[in-house]
Amino acid sequence: MHKLNIRPARPDDIDRIMALEDGGFHERIQEDKSVMLERMRHFPAGFLVLANDNDQATAYLCSELWNDGGGMEESAFALGHDIKATHREDGNQLYISSMTIDREHRGNGLGKKFFQQSIHMLRTQLTQLHGSILLLSAEWLGAHKIYQDSGYTETARLKDFFAAIATHDADAIIMQTQFSACLLYTSDAADEGLGV
Repeated sequence: MHKLNIRPARPDDIDRIMALEDGGFHERIQEDKSVMLERMRHFPAGFLVLANDNDQATAYLCSELWNDGGGMEESAFALGHDIKATHREDGNQLYISSMTIDREHRGNGLGKKFFQQSIHMLRTQLTQLHGSILLLSAEWLGAHKIYQDSGYTETARLKDFFAAIATHDADAIIMQTQFSACLLYTSDAADEGLGV
């Protein structure tokens, strides 16, 4: 598997990021442009894009750092939450606050590759990380498979968290993974998404 062109998001990516947000999420759970710009400003290392040959974003992943046991209250997962209130520079848990990929690239494995290579990049840069947390709708089966294949397991549910958009199951699933103490990465392992 080839290494993807993943780079930190820039302010000039914001319109494309918002187009991805619009194509990736129901309008009732889309983040505002101001929230995305604040996340980019406050934790630039944690906001990544997958750039195409024209350097245009075709996917994004934004994250923040939490401490063990900290930030897990339901309000920390809320739409539009203030990253300044939850992010800790020395945090050892990587919270994936949002990720999506352009619709035309879905279903071919690119989303999974982007996710796994992004996590590898962040783990390499942020050596204090012990694990990672994310939240998704119980109805997002494709995303659930990507995260499960990447070593995440369900640890809790937030009842009716996605009631505004659900068709049959409004629960939010909290998934977590723990990182091994030593990183045994080779360039080939990173390209294969191993060690996540």
